[in-house]
Amino acid sequence: MFNNKKIVINGIKDNDRMSTQALLQLIEEKVEEGYTDFEINACGQHDIGGSSWNKEGKELNFRITNPGQRVGGMARKGTNIYVEGSVPADVGWLNSGANIIVNGDCGDTAAHCAASGKIYVSGRVGTRSGALMKYDPKFETPEFWVLKNTGSFSFEFMGGGIAVICGYDCAGIKSVLGNRSCVGMVGGTIYCRGPIQGIAKCVDVIDLNENDKQFLTSGMKRFLSAIDKKGLADTLLDFTEWHKIIPLSTEEKTKKISVKDFRETQWVEGGIFGDFIEDDMSVFELAATGKGRLKQPVWNKEQCINCELCIKNCPNDAISKTEDNKYLSSDDKCIGCSICATVCPKNAWTMQNNKKEIS
Repeated sequence: MFNNKKIVINGIKDNDRMSTQALLQLIEEKVEEGYTDFEINACGQHDIGGSSWNKEGKELNFRITNPGQRVGGMARKGTNIYVEGSVPADVGWLNSGANIIVNGDCGDTAAHCAASGKIYVSGRVGTRSGALMKYDPKFETPEFWVLKNTGSFSFEFMGGGIAVICGYDCAGIKSVLGNRSCVGMVGGTIYCRGPIQGIAKCVDVIDLNENDKQFLTSGMKRFLSAIDKKGLADTLLDFTEWHKIIPLSTEEKTKKISVKDFRETQWVEGGIFGDFIEDDMSVFELAATGKGRLKQPVWNKEQCINCELCIKNCPNDAISKTEDNKYLSSDDKCIGCSICATVCPKNAWTMQNNKKEIS
């Protein structure tokens, strides 16, 4: 890789840590001077390897140790990045064509919004990795290869691209995709090896076809060669343990279920506050009445001038008047919208917190 004009840059100089801005500016200066091969001994600086480009179209190569977040963020085609060791969040964020190799684990949101290029990880990746991956037919399909497993909420709102989760060294893990993976996924393909649990209902898990096997066979050789793990090929290409995940079709996704069914079958088990209260799964209407209201109106006889604007403007016919000109609000009809208090010229109606307990 490093056969052109090479430079070594240290993130600590004279016992002082260089700022991220200063480091990135130095890299850009050296790119302008014609350097194409960079060895960066970082000290937590962010965004290394991203958005740089050579005006003559030459490839830029980065070998990085100890970086901060967003290694390869927005990196372009023609950029090759190799990271020795684990890295924090946002590796390959908005990757736009670079080849990124991480010889270690990645933090959260690896390959987040990746749009092109390849990201190879020889370890594990954290929560929400692969989220919002996308594909534009004008460019190369983004690929995201992980040797081990992902954290929870992986591949949220994935819209395109290909992810391969190899599930190596994952004995005892309940799901190589973590929990609640693929929420909102509308495009792309995920190949994963090993157990999966808790994936969203908007996707389908199917068997591999011959094209899938051919893709994994050829792609696996490149991946394992890049991370120096060629000896794992026989283990990882046993297709009996692989699954393919794709989004449901529009027709299948438009099947409606009730809110109650959603909460009982697809929501977090016990509810998001299950540690504190027992959820009775009751569901209020969008415009709730009675105890479901946030506010309730209170009428003041002394302020009222009997104009009946409240009655005329109430959208739910919740206000009535008695023979002795007393105004009443029906709990069964009132939705707490505050219109009565808004139109009243004398502030005879005011809104108060609905203090009725929800049993």
